[in-house]
Amino acid sequence: MATPKNIRCGVVGYGGAFNMGQTHLNSMTRNRRMEVAAVCELDTARRKVAEEDFPGVETYAEVGDMLKNAELDLVTIITPHNTHSPLAIECLNAGVNVVCEKPLAITSRQVKDMISAAKKNGVMLSTFHNRRWDGDFQTLRDLVNKEKAIGRVHRIEAGFYGYGAQGNWWRSDRKISGGAIYDWGAHFTDWILNVVPEKIDWVSGYQVKNRAWKGYSNEDHSEYSMRFASGAIATLTISNLSMSSRPRWRVLGERGSIEDLGGKFLLKTLVNGRQMSAEVPYAESNWHAYYENVYKHLQGRAKLIITPESAARVIGVLEAANISAERDSKPVKPAFL
Repeated sequence: MATPKNIRCGVVGYGGAFNMGQTHLNSMTRNRRMEVAAVCELDTARRKVAEEDFPGVETYAEVGDMLKNAELDLVTIITPHNTHSPLAIECLNAGVNVVCEKPLAITSRQVKDMISAAKKNGVMLSTFHNRRWDGDFQTLRDLVNKEKAIGRVHRIEAGFYGYGAQGNWWRSDRKISGGAIYDWGAHFTDWILNVVPEKIDWVSGYQVKNRAWKGYSNEDHSEYSMRFASGAIATLTISNLSMSSRPRWRVLGERGSIEDLGGKFLLKTLVNGRQMSAEVPYAESNWHAYYENVYKHLQGRAKLIITPESAARVIGVLEAANISAERDSKPVKPAFL
């Protein structure tokens, strides 16, 4: 772990898509002792952009060179999904703390190897589930778990719905991305596992590819159902093959329900035996809280919130969903329960 000295930070990947390299580094440096030290990027033009964004930053084309010369405490990996595991293990074995963009990896085997490398070298491993601090999720979680507003949850329906081809880039290449469900599905799965913090019995997956849409290998409709130890069922749908939409969230409990209206939730519950309803606005989001926690953790002042074990459960579910879909939706036990 880093000491109270300045924490020298670097990123692997400074591509133009979503400008995530700059976003991560800006969020890190909101913390007084986190400093931008290095950027590793294959593209010469993007390395020049990094140098303009952060004057004085060291830039590298090879991860090995950066690890050898930059004296880093923390590296965030912002690269295609299938590269997360080998890059993270290289950094971990160099004694550097690692944050991976989500998803942590594609397979449970990769995750186990990453966790093993972190433990062996005595360094931190986490994944960028910054959306754990989304206002809508925090409100939903508090209504369910703190306020017990709808009693015991027995059914969750969640997801995104739309219609249109995905386009031809690495995120739509199943071998690189892991499949469509590994993108937004990673955030949703993390949310679901925190709304219902129980062991998982099984996952059943279902996928459809629109044969008319050529040029990419991702499925166009992905969904899974997951059964928890209590008997609660959660269904997640990520679809670009759905002209008919549904609410982002619909949660049913023994004493009420919660439905996402966009910007607020419709809460229906029992009050003194009477059915009542109320609109509950989202709380404010705070994505910077992720690196605030990492910063304090590296200084020994806080427990890590997004642990590798919690991220591993997400990957276990997504992997099980893919395996089940290939087996005609037969239930599969995820590697991490």
